[in-house]
Amino acid sequence: MSSYWANQLSELSKNSRVIAIDLPGHGKSQRMKEKPTIERYVEHVVGFMKQINLGKAVIAGHSMGGVVVQQLALENPELVEKLIIIDSGAKFPDQGNFPDLIRDNPEAAGIELLNRLLSPKTLAEGKLSSIMEYFQVGADFDLSILANDFEAVGAVDLRARLKEIAVPTLIIAGADDMIASLSLFLHENIKGSKLEMIPDAGHMPMLEQPELFNKVILSFVGT
Repeated sequence: MSSYWANQLSELSKNSRVIAIDLPGHGKSQRMKEKPTIERYVEHVVGFMKQINLGKAVIAGHSMGGVVVQQLALENPELVEKLIIIDSGAKFPDQGNFPDLIRDNPEAAGIELLNRLLSPKTLAEGKLSSIMEYFQVGADFDLSILANDFEAVGAVDLRARLKEIAVPTLIIAGADDMIASLSLFLHENIKGSKLEMIPDAGHMPMLEQPELFNKVILSFVGT
């Protein structure tokens, strides 16, 4: 959701035009009528970029958004100046029955998600409450959207196409992220890519270590 990027919007916008969007069904964007897919999300982002005449831009995506921007770079390279992929992968591991757990037992799923998302140090230092403020999920949030997202990501495998990505690419991962190995695979298979591991961060480095995260972004964008 765009609310995750509050620390980046305030800092990066000092020198650049920065836009954070909510994908359909997330944040303040309306939900899709059909079940979402990565392809549909890409169409939404491309449509938005064309609607505001954005032209070529530095495109960043986190987790599922990282899959979206990989697909966008492959299908619409003319829109991508540089690519930033954060805590994501070309093929996510099988989630088993976790999407069903989200639908059937959201409280248990929420506890598991927190353990997946955040670094042990983040939890130990008592940062949870301040980080949760950025999620901005109301009581009326439909958790089936999250379940659908897990299924959408699980249906995509871009591993064989990574060599086609030809734009400058930065890959960022929290060093404590449970899927950090997926970022290493991206780095090894996207020619010329740069990998930055953020210490003491899990799956949400933009919230857990915002100052270091911003420094990494600014260094890449300015090169």
